[in-house]
Amino acid sequence: MVIDFFKPGASFLHRFDPRAKLILLAPVMAGFFLPAPLAVSGAYVVLLAAVIAAAFGPSELGVPLRPILPVLILICLLTPPFHPEGRALLRVFSFPLVTTPGLRATIATIIRFTGITLAFFAVFRSIELNELMLGLRWFGLPFSLCLLVIIAFRSIPSLGLTYRSVQDAHRLRAGPPTRGRRRRGRLAAFLPILTSVLIQAVKGMPVLAMVLESRGFGRVNPRTSFVELKKGRALAVDLAVSAVVSAVFFGTALFPWR
Repeated sequence: MVIDFFKPGASFLHRFDPRAKLILLAPVMAGFFLPAPLAVSGAYVVLLAAVIAAAFGPSELGVPLRPILPVLILICLLTPPFHPEGRALLRVFSFPLVTTPGLRATIATIIRFTGITLAFFAVFRSIELNELMLGLRWFGLPFSLCLLVIIAFRSIPSLGLTYRSVQDAHRLRAGPPTRGRRRRGRLAAFLPILTSVLIQAVKGMPVLAMVLESRGFGRVNPRTSFVELKKGRALAVDLAVSAVVSAVFFGTALFPWR
């Protein structure tokens, strides 16, 4: 089974050229590291969330946010203690646990991490892998490197599905948990599942080898494609929109608000 991260659709984000989206991704990522006010950076995150909700539906916002939720919690717990200077908002005995600079740094890190995650999700959720390969080839990347990117995008979701299937199979074989099994710990219960997943991955190597051969891996002759990207005026319009959005993004981030 081949699993793609791409979600089919006919929204404005799907119709936007993949090369223009890849070009736009770079300034969006860089913009979150510019010294913009927190309100401006937060507006960027809200805008990205609105774009994702409009293109894929509001329920899709949980797909990128749920995996990074533990990281965001760790940021909230670990960032404030490393900024003891400034006005203390919360003290534990005499130690300033949360200060104004610490709270500001925490919010900035959360906004930056969430914004970059949403930007990557919006781009790669709306790009089909064949179009992604053609877009990367248009930028001059070697075919072998493009194929490596495609394999990574397809293998990671497949391994995730394999892990969930193996986990369900082990649960059915093990039956209801008992007190003795709970004492073994999570690590002892995780090792058999990990072993089964690795075995399934090794068994899939011959299939991967046949896929590489069918893709023409290692050949040097000119390549053709059944998929064509935009050309002419349509491509120029998408590239112009990408340039305008990048300029607005940088302009608002670098604007002297204070």
